[in-house]
Amino acid sequence: MSQMPTLQHPWTRLSLLALVLLAVGLLLSPLTSPDNLTQLPGALILSASASFEQAVLHFTLMPRLTVALLTGAALGFAGTLVQQVLRNPLAAPTTLGVAAGAQLALGLVMLFAPALLAWREAWAMAGGMGALGLVLLMGARRGFDPLTLTLCGLIVSLYLGAINTVILLFNQEQLAGLFIWGAGELSQTDWRSTLDLLPRLLAAAGIVLLLWRPLQALDLGTESARSLGLSPGVTRILALALAVYLTALTVSHVGVVGFIGLAAPAIVRLLGARTLRQRLLASALAGALICLVADGIAQQLTLAFGHLLFPTGAASALIGGPVLLWVLTRTRLMPSRPAESMSMATPRRGFSVAGLLVLTLVVLGSLAITLSLGPTWDGWHWTGLSGDPAILAMRLPRMTTALMAGGLLAGAGVIVQRLTRNPMASPELLGISTGAALGMVLLVLTVGTGSRTLQILAGGLGGTLVLLALLLLSRRNGFSPQRLLLGGIALSALLDAGIRMVLAMGDTQSVMLLNWLAGSTWLSGETDALALVAATPVLVLLALLATRWLDLLPLGDSASRSLGLPLAPVRLALLLLAALMTAAATLVVGPLSFVGLMAPHLARLLGYQRALPQLIAAFVIGSLLMLWADWLARSVVYPYELPAGLVATLIGGGYFLIRMGRMPKSR
Repeated sequence: MSQMPTLQHPWTRLSLLALVLLAVGLLLSPLTSPDNLTQLPGALILSASASFEQAVLHFTLMPRLTVALLTGAALGFAGTLVQQVLRNPLAAPTTLGVAAGAQLALGLVMLFAPALLAWREAWAMAGGMGALGLVLLMGARRGFDPLTLTLCGLIVSLYLGAINTVILLFNQEQLAGLFIWGAGELSQTDWRSTLDLLPRLLAAAGIVLLLWRPLQALDLGTESARSLGLSPGVTRILALALAVYLTALTVSHVGVVGFIGLAAPAIVRLLGARTLRQRLLASALAGALICLVADGIAQQLTLAFGHLLFPTGAASALIGGPVLLWVLTRTRLMPSRPAESMSMATPRRGFSVAGLLVLTLVVLGSLAITLSLGPTWDGWHWTGLSGDPAILAMRLPRMTTALMAGGLLAGAGVIVQRLTRNPMASPELLGISTGAALGMVLLVLTVGTGSRTLQILAGGLGGTLVLLALLLLSRRNGFSPQRLLLGGIALSALLDAGIRMVLAMGDTQSVMLLNWLAGSTWLSGETDALALVAATPVLVLLALLATRWLDLLPLGDSASRSLGLPLAPVRLALLLLAALMTAAATLVVGPLSFVGLMAPHLARLLGYQRALPQLIAAFVIGSLLMLWADWLARSVVYPYELPAGLVATLIGGGYFLIRMGRMPKSR
């Protein structure tokens, strides 16, 4: 006899969660208010004698509810496909640059050819598919292996996102609507979006049935799939194209609703969905209901505040983040699949004394050039190191801050990637920088910009609270890497939702906050520089002393334990060290999203695979990247200034893509 499902059965837990989300979503929707419920029977099939209220329900609230369900289902479905192909639980549809590409295309059309906005969906689709094409073009040389596609997708997304932010900063009034759209807006005036999304989602599900066995075989690894007569590269291209198509389709209709594609697959995996079929179906259901609840929250907030429009994309993190945290606290982590190799076929190098000397000379030379050369009100001048003391006094603190902050973020990136054994991990994923950013935002909204000391205290308090929450969340599992990352992502998304809602309000302080959130050194003064000069050597020394741990952790838990490594204390120590390095940099230059992610990979591309040489090389690369980014940010469009974080993304991202393009083809 078959056993009855219990609470431990995956589908039982998924069903209970689905019922709760459905009930909450329907209660939050204005469609189910007492007044609207009385009008609902006549609004379902509109007749010639229908009232105005019934027409409003039929053409606005009802299609909005269906669009929310279809959008969430499409993103949950696409998120599972992307994670299956890239073999990474941190992957999401937005990882491949689709949302950034769509937003860039629409921004350019809005600025230079607004008459063409009648074909908004077509332009958004073209931008999203163009971003995927660039990713696939770069990944083709490496046989479309998951790591290469992941990294290229992240860089394309960051690169296009940086261009979007630069355009927004210089065209705030013209692109104010695009900023709201970029945060996800589900308002409807007819059934066109529903009729467009529904058949395409059903067609995508049918195509997945044809790819079922090849996609399932990807769990065995690239070589094992080839031995079965399958073509992993073709399977990955088809599945990614399908996921990106679904994402671009939703982006073109409702904007960017980004967190669902990550949260829904993670939640169903944590609840016990193991097979690809279970994860696809459950992720689509979970995504639909999370989006329904999020849109209900957004509509209730909009009704409560009246003059403000709250985006559904930001609200999705308000519901997805707590649900993910709740699941994490009540569910055992599932064993992860074997990860793909993090190395990328580059010659291994040690770190010689000569190499260290060369890098030291490069840093000193860069300092001399960026300190001495720059624009002033009457043109470019070479002041020299003994030039105008006033100019040097303005430049030196922010250059020192940029140098130290870039190095700290790069070092933290090496630690986090090796600690979690995930090449997509970065210091920002721990949520520390987002907590600091939220502290800064709340300070600006309550008392204004305040003093620099007050800003640092507010940011430090926010980051500390997030770190404490992350420690409590992961303590019972020995600070498991998977739980650390998912907990950090959930906390970060939850806090980021609040920040995005504030920015979407269009407050006069939004521009200043947007500059700081993009990574700006213009607030840095002598106090900041001296504090980093004092803290950086200590933190770097501690990181260098931990290189043996960083060499052993990527080998896996069993191998690390067999070599005498106490996992829980080591993970805790490394987490605290990475958090301190991230917080020290974030408090003075803002939550940079690039240096900590890519500096470790740039060091690896240069051949530095072991922990010690990679750490030193990443520290130097991050320092130089931020130093030159700061110089370009204040020089290129003088007397205006760009955020240094955006410039660092444009420089480092371009270099990374060039290096990837020049790497030899894999067999």
